[in-house]
Amino acid sequence: MYSKFIEVVTYDKDGIWMSTRLKSPMKESLQVVFSKSDGKESQTATRRETKEETGFELSQMQYLVTDQDYDCDIYICNIERFKPRQMEPDKAGP
Repeated sequence: MYSKFIEVVTYDKDGIWMSTRLKSPMKESLQVVFSKSDGKESQTATRRETKEETGFELSQMQYLVTDQDYDCDIYICNIERFKPRQMEPDKAGP
């Protein structure tokens, strides 16, 4: 799949894992992993962005849906065995 944007909703037994934006725009808003795909296949872009933002590589993720209005492929991943790290401390907080 080749959509313009990708999003991955990571979760564990406690719920959805989100970070807090530290800069404008949308300062202090909660966010999941989201990015432009930069012309890459959406699974490749999702893995790259998740590693960049959380520090772990997704070995398994599940395609959920494509949001046609925003041209965005959405994936979900159970991160029960992972511990996300704050990889971009100047952009997002825990």
